Amino acid sequence: MSSSNVVLINFGGNHLSGELPECFIKWQLLTVLDLSNNKLSGRIPNSIGFLKHLASLNLLGNNFSGHVPCSLQNCTGLVKIDFTDNNLGGDIPKWIDTRFFNLRFLIFQSNNFSGEISPSICQLTSLQILDLSNNKLSGKLPQCLNNLTTMTTKRILDKPQYLYNISLDTAFLVTFQESVSISIKGRECTYDINLYLVISINLSNNFLSGDIPIEITNLVQLQSLNLSRNRLTGSIPDDIGNMKALESLDFSMNSLSGNIPGSITTISFLNSLNLSHNHLTGRIPQSTQIGTFKESSFIGNNLCGLPLRISCKNDGNAPVPTHAQIQGPKSNKGEIDWFYVFLSFGYAVGLYAVLSVLFFKKKWREAYYGFFQKMWDCVYVYSIIQWRRLMRVLGRNL
Repeated sequence: MSSSNVVLINFGGNHLSGELPECFIKWQLLTVLDLSNNKLSGRIPNSIGFLKHLASLNLLGNNFSGHVPCSLQNCTGLVKIDFTDNNLGGDIPKWIDTRFFNLRFLIFQSNNFSGEISPSICQLTSLQILDLSNNKLSGKLPQCLNNLTTMTTKRILDKPQYLYNISLDTAFLVTFQESVSISIKGRECTYDINLYLVISINLSNNFLSGDIPIEITNLVQLQSLNLSRNRLTGSIPDDIGNMKALESLDFSMNSLSGNIPGSITTISFLNSLNLSHNHLTGRIPQSTQIGTFKESSFIGNNLCGLPLRISCKNDGNAPVPTHAQIQGPKSNKGEIDWFYVFLSFGYAVGLYAVLSVLFFKKKWREAYYGFFQKMWDCVYVYSIIQWRRLMRVLGRNL
């Protein structure tokens, strides 16, 4: 196979060093370029802009410096750009806009990017993961974030995406599984076969200021939102409860004021919350969900109520519960609890009905066992992938 037919380059996780040559013009069919976790330095070559078929560009974990080359705007088929942990600087390019209609993962984490976040980012309607954390970005958050339609519209989940089936010649086919590593809930997580499920924004550890725009509450499919360690002011939007899909929310270490909106108690999937070290006041809204969070989620404010050990001033006026209320309703040990009798009977009837259908209906039985066979195949394939990845890591360290 001639060099002009190269479609995949994966040199990730080696000890490559020095600068990249301007050599990419001869590989115009390249689809995947992975040079992650090396020791490469210098500027990103302009010749990458000739890669019109490029879908995945991963330069994570190197020492690249300078600006993002303008020639990259020619690679409009990009699905992923990952420049995590480099020394790139300057403004985030304003040409990253609607022409990148396939771009789903924009990750510039841990660089030296400065300036404001351009509203052009709001034109990336396919964006799933936006990570600009640990930079020097300033200014206000764009008010147009509600234009990120993948984060606002309920999707019909289909088969896992981001598998690139690349034909090296007529007899050999390579499948490349895309993966992304991001920080969620304070932990570094790597997503691959389940990548299509993740929707996240991380703008933490910058110099962003001003209010949190109300429009952000329209991102009803967003699962993780991290705006911590900035200079944000104003109050938490009252409609934060609209973001029903949120599992992780971090507004810590800002200068937010006012009360915690009561609507936050309606986010039933929320399992990681950090509002610490702001200027929030008043009573912490109470719910079963809020009750699961630790004191550390709220410290460094002027808040009161559980889980903090600070009582609110008007708590003393609350009526004292009676002994009967504390003890709860009396139980009659001699009586049969008919609720549990009928519950057990219903369970037995339902189980018998399902087993009967599976026994007498061949098609249903085949569909039932076929479903579990597919589930087993998925678990098996995932285990093999993780095992091989572990073996590669151990092999490098030996």
